[in-house]
Amino acid sequence: MGSKSISKEFPGFDKIFSLGESGYSRAFRGKMAVETDDVGLTRAEVHPVHPIRVDWAMGRAKPADPVMWTTHAVPIIVADSLLQLLRSHGFTGWSRYDVTVRDKQDQLVPSYSGLAVTGRCGNLEHSMSVEVPRIYPAGIFPVWKGLLFDPASWDGSDFFMPAQRFGFVFVVEEVKKAFERAKIRNVRFTALDQFERSWTI
Repeated sequence: MGSKSISKEFPGFDKIFSLGESGYSRAFRGKMAVETDDVGLTRAEVHPVHPIRVDWAMGRAKPADPVMWTTHAVPIIVADSLLQLLRSHGFTGWSRYDVTVRDKQDQLVPSYSGLAVTGRCGNLEHSMSVEVPRIYPAGIFPVWKGLLFDPASWDGSDFFMPAQRFGFVFVVEEVKKAFERAKIRNVRFTALDQFERSWTI
């Protein structure tokens, strides 16, 4: 059970955030028993018939956070308590898929699901980013500031991903605030107008 998109006014790129890892190295990290198309799982384009197994890979012996990251770059595993938070706020643009999580001792850890994102915006537009010089030990190199798209292409979802087959998950400010009030750890929010990257789209 997930949610449907409801169109609303574009809030501005300073109020839309990329959802990523906090960088806390000791957190439980899982290894998914899926070799291909983990991006498709997160984009709700692949619908597994059977639960995806998630085994301990590194970090804590048992999950301790409602958000779990994996050795794959894209998938997000979340506790059922977090899904209930999303439902209670009426957040749109997401669904779930079944997973079975096992800890370091190969014991089943119940009440986790894979998070899939059904909301969409248009393609990311490199031309909308601003080139900024950054100083590194090897010299001065450019980065591009802004992970931007045509605002008219946003479908109004609270969770959404770009049309290109990238793994970026975007959320509106209300989602960020809900996570902060609930003291959800192991996540990082970066405003899209402040997002810096060294590669072109």
